[in-house]
Amino acid sequence: MRDNSKQASFADFLLGNRTKVTRTEKLLQRINEEVDFSFAHEVHNKLHKAKTGRRPYSAVLMYKIVLLQNLFGLSDAGAEEAIYDRKSFQDFLGLNLNDNIPDESSIGRFRNALVEAKEDENFFQEVDKQLEEKGIMVSKGKSVDATIIEVPKGRKKEDGTSTRDKDASFTKKNDRTYHGFKGNIATDTRGEFIKTCHTSTAKDHDSKHIDKLLDGKEEAVFGDSAYASQERKKEFRKEGKFYGMIDRASRGHPLSSSQKKKNKKLSSIRCRVEHPFAEIKCRMNFKARYRGIRKNEWQFKMVCAVYNLKRVIGQIYPPQRQAVAWIN
Repeated sequence: MRDNSKQASFADFLLGNRTKVTRTEKLLQRINEEVDFSFAHEVHNKLHKAKTGRRPYSAVLMYKIVLLQNLFGLSDAGAEEAIYDRKSFQDFLGLNLNDNIPDESSIGRFRNALVEAKEDENFFQEVDKQLEEKGIMVSKGKSVDATIIEVPKGRKKEDGTSTRDKDASFTKKNDRTYHGFKGNIATDTRGEFIKTCHTSTAKDHDSKHIDKLLDGKEEAVFGDSAYASQERKKEFRKEGKFYGMIDRASRGHPLSSSQKKKNKKLSSIRCRVEHPFAEIKCRMNFKARYRGIRKNEWQFKMVCAVYNLKRVIGQIYPPQRQAVAWIN
C-alpha cells in the first residue's frame, strides 16, 4: 500500500522553519497525538484483498482525508486542492512535498467502498470507545432532536423525468417548505457529545425514529414537544426513569401554569442538544453532498463522529492551549 514513508526533502525543511502555529494546525496536531488510527489497518485489509495490481493508498491516510473533509466541509475536489495548498493538512496526513497526493477520484472510490462496507457505524463506535478510554465521562441521560438536511429539489428534463433525489422528501417548518433528509441525534444531557445518530427522509415525524436513538439504558430523556408521548411517559415512570419531554397543548386543553413552569425548566436542559447542530452546520460547514439516503446517512454519521473527536480535543486541551501560538 502507498503511504507517507518518504524522507523529508530540503524544501520541507525550509517550509518547516516558521515562527507561528495556527489554531487549525494545533487542532490537527492534537488529533494526531490523541487519536489512535491503527483501527484503519484492519479496514484496509478488508477493502483491499487483491494482492496484485496498483498499490492502494493506506486506509489510515484516506481516513484522515475523510476526517478533514468533515471537519472543514470539503468536497472531494476541495479536499484534493486543500491538501495541495495547505501545509497544515500535509503535516496532519504525514505527507511531504514529493509524496503522491490522492486525487478526488481516489477519495471518492474510498468513500464508496466505506459506504458499501458500512464502515460508518464502526468508525462512530471506534470514536466512542476511544472517548471512554480517555476517561471522558458522559452522563447517563440523553437529549434527542432532529435537524433538516436540505438537498436540491432537482429539475424536470425534456423527457418528463426529474433529477430530484428519490429518497429525499418535502416537509414544512415555520411556514417554510424544505426538501431533503433529517439528521436525528441523541446527546448527553450537557449537549457535549453525540451518543447516537440516525438519518431519515425529511417527511418523517421526529418521534418516529426515537427508538433508534435510545437503547433503554438511559436514566433520563429530554426532548421538545414533538417527542411527547403519554404511553412512553407511563413506561418511563413505571421503570423509575425521568421523562423530560416538553408538554404539548392540544385543542381544548391549554397548558396549565405548572406545566409552563415545568417546560421552562426542562427547556434549559433540552436546548443543549441544539449545540452540536450549530457546530456541525455553521463551523464545520456540513451540507448534504450525495444522492440517496444511504450515502447521506454515511456522511451524517461520519460528521457526528468527527464532531465528537473535536469535542474530545476541547475536553483535553483548554481553549487557551489551542489558540495561535508563537514558536520561540
